[in-house]
Amino acid sequence: MISYIQIPILIVVFFLLQSMWRFWACISRMGFMREIGRRAPFMLQRDILAAVFACLPFVIALALWVGITLPDQPKNLSPLLAAFLSLACLCVCISILGRNGGRFSGHWAGSRESALRTVAALRLIDAAELNHALTVMQDAETNDTTKYR
Repeated sequence: MISYIQIPILIVVFFLLQSMWRFWACISRMGFMREIGRRAPFMLQRDILAAVFACLPFVIALALWVGITLPDQPKNLSPLLAAFLSLACLCVCISILGRNGGRFSGHWAGSRESALRTVAALRLIDAAELNHALTVMQDAETNDTTKYR
């Protein structure tokens, strides 16, 4: 049975995963992925755990919509139980990311800025590199951004 109760939950989870991906893509493009992993390993591990919990509503919805039954169960998963489990996974994901310090934003410019703030807060770059990165970011926002990739 197809239940449309989960669609709003899946939309929220999709945008949450997208903002997480944008942040880590910006960190990776700047070349500070290993340093972030060394200096703040719990930040990376916490985000991976939150991403796993954010992916679970998609798995639950797929199991419900395709009609997969669990072992030793006579019938499919109840749509209300599936919606409750998806909502619980979303709440756990949000509670894990509750202390992210505003790292995730809904657009690329905010993701770049939060990546720069995170790198600067971990003191991986000095003031001259931060000034250069900020000018490059401002130029990228005003001009064509493809020449900096």
